[in-house]
Amino acid sequence: MKFSYSFNLPPAAPPRPEEKLYPYDYNEFMLGLPEDWRQIPTAEERTLNWYSEKERAGITVSVDFYEVPESKWAAVAEVNLNSRHQAFENTAAEPVTVVSRSVKPYSGGGGLELSYVAHSDKTTYLYLGYVTSRKLFNFTLTSGAPTAAAVDLYNETMQKRLRVKIP
Repeated sequence: MKFSYSFNLPPAAPPRPEEKLYPYDYNEFMLGLPEDWRQIPTAEERTLNWYSEKERAGITVSVDFYEVPESKWAAVAEVNLNSRHQAFENTAAEPVTVVSRSVKPYSGGGGLELSYVAHSDKTTYLYLGYVTSRKLFNFTLTSGAPTAAAVDLYNETMQKRLRVKIP
């Protein structure tokens, strides 16, 4: 008996062209962004802002330098996440839904990794932070795009565009 199997597969999607990223290299992090992101001046020290009209999103990166004993990392993390939630609730014109909030040891050691994700009807707020013995690093992406698009942009930024220097 002879068997014959065949499969018809749709043609593979052509690969997306390699995205050209413009580097922003600093002592504490490296960030690469496409050309549609523009840097926005700020009066806040140790804070940098970017905005993309195309993505309908903003990025804020800040670093606060101070010595934090390991015994106080968790308390600093909780204060930080509580203040971020309160600030988002105060600026949102509608109710805020918290999707995720966590504090866990950084996988590379030397600190805690903080995350917070929340959204309102109009805005998605995604935060990543680190508490170490010498600093508090903050990365925030705020988007007016639908939540799924904001999460995709955040994930792409974390995987391909941002490198944080820990501790």
